[in-house]
Amino acid sequence: MKRYHFIGFVLCGSVFLAACSWTLASSSNILEASASPSCAVIEGKPSTQDVALAAALKLNIETSPFYTIPVAIKGLASCDVLFYPDGEIGLEYHFREGSWLQVKRNVRIEYTEQNVRLNLILQEEPETILARAEQSAFGANGCGIDWHQSETQQADDDRSVTETFFRGDICNCQARIRRNASGRVEGLMLRSAC
Repeated sequence: MKRYHFIGFVLCGSVFLAACSWTLASSSNILEASASPSCAVIEGKPSTQDVALAAALKLNIETSPFYTIPVAIKGLASCDVLFYPDGEIGLEYHFREGSWLQVKRNVRIEYTEQNVRLNLILQEEPETILARAEQSAFGANGCGIDWHQSETQQADDDRSVTETFFRGDICNCQARIRRNASGRVEGLMLRSAC
């Protein structure tokens, strides 16, 4: 009799474990299926809705020049997804040539930030890349950034670095070009909060 209880326990346990792993695999497949590289969830316990939002964000970001330019050089080294308790979703990409891209999205407060640090020489003007990133994020009309009006100041985190700001008239849109002391572009940023 004890043998049948043990077999029943093993069978029930196997069914339970199979069901749990299918549920976890189904959630992670959403992130993997949305674009070519899969991303590892390194923080948080996402709901199904969070996973779907992260997959949509990932799909959009991977068409942006902030992603396509560094990935075309030597490829992607890693991709991580972070889910925060306040509902913010983070994506972190590290590229093999040393560049990185961090993305933050909080649907609740309609905030998005894309920040790329570059370890490469750009083949296009930074304003052109930012304009393409603006269209990738907001559609063909962008968010109304005036590329002829800018202001430049020292970066808060490094006094030898300058940041040139451009502002848009939709969703408090803002773009930045970050240059090192020798004038080389080392970063680009696009931020909006509707």
